[in-house]
Amino acid sequence: MSIKIYQKQLKNTDKNELKATINFPLKIHQYGFIQRNVEVMLSAWDIPDMIYTSICESNDYRKGHMTEDMAGYVTNLYRGFENDKSKIHYLNEVSLAGVFTYLMGMTYEQFEFQNLAWTLQNFNRNYHILVASDKICRKEIIDINAIVREQFGFGLDELLMTELIILWLCGQHSDPLTAPENMYQGKVSQSVTREKIERIIDYYSVDYDQVRNCEIKKQIFYSKPFVKTQKHKQTLLVSMHLLQMSFADGLYWIERDYYLDKHKGQKFLNAFGNMFEEYFQKLAQLYLHRDMWDKIPEGKEKSADFYIEFEDVIFLFELKSGTMGIGAKQQVPEVDLIEKFYSRNIREAYEQLKASEKVYQQKGKRIIKVFLLYEFTNNTQIMMSSLPEIFEKVC
Repeated sequence: MSIKIYQKQLKNTDKNELKATINFPLKIHQYGFIQRNVEVMLSAWDIPDMIYTSICESNDYRKGHMTEDMAGYVTNLYRGFENDKSKIHYLNEVSLAGVFTYLMGMTYEQFEFQNLAWTLQNFNRNYHILVASDKICRKEIIDINAIVREQFGFGLDELLMTELIILWLCGQHSDPLTAPENMYQGKVSQSVTREKIERIIDYYSVDYDQVRNCEIKKQIFYSKPFVKTQKHKQTLLVSMHLLQMSFADGLYWIERDYYLDKHKGQKFLNAFGNMFEEYFQKLAQLYLHRDMWDKIPEGKEKSADFYIEFEDVIFLFELKSGTMGIGAKQQVPEVDLIEKFYSRNIREAYEQLKASEKVYQQKGKRIIKVFLLYEFTNNTQIMMSSLPEIFEKVC
């Protein structure tokens, strides 16, 4: 189902149509006796939760083939299950800002699935910061090439080439390891081998026990989009969308997880924050005259990071490279993780911007404060509505 939705999404150019969805027929009895044929809609972001629930509540010892009629029936059952676990009581008790905070988590996930163009942007940005740019200093971290070679047994270029082949294979079938080698050998490069494909897929895979015991529940599939079945030991794709997202963020998380495993996660986060600032500086060098911008000197009080000065306006920038907890990005979001992200990245940035505003407003120009986040944010209007104490003042 995930592959069907993904293929439909790639072909669909209608901006007004929901792209990450598919409809299935469903027979119902209206008023208990009138038989009707209707349709039930399945969204791409529903699939990981359906698979997670199936793994936790059942096994795969029976072998059956999912028909279109059965898919409609199962999707309808899932809708009832989804309604039962919703947090409607929470929404009844919070303020309007709290409702928008909840919607922030829901739409974060939905918008990611609806528009996959961001995955290309994210990959390009991560590759530029961690690999490509000669203007960014990486002396504080271990070279990503060395980490990839230690983790997989081959270099970064081979990893990325093989990931492209895996993405292509999964677009044909949910069990890519069953594909004959002549399907992919020589397609892009002779360096792509079955052994490399197996190593990468194994890295991005979990078994049933790992899924059932995972603290972040279904969100494990965001970093491990393949699951190993219990009886037949097949390695099946959970979601094409999650696979593409995993590869897009892969360079960042391969490096970050390497440091986490060595209990040095903060060291990487600090270094990446510096690299993110250097990334901004390179963009400024490309598009602005050097006398128009500069890094704001650090003083006793925390301040913004950069300013850009025009004839009648000054832009102040505060950069934040923190990421939002994965539990915040789902249809029943963990609101405390969203609040944690807000505190560390939005509220703190706002205080720093205000401190710099007091200094630069002495020039008599209009001041525009800019929050520049590393985190993907395609729903900024909802974020702003959930923080009225900041953005109603700013706007």
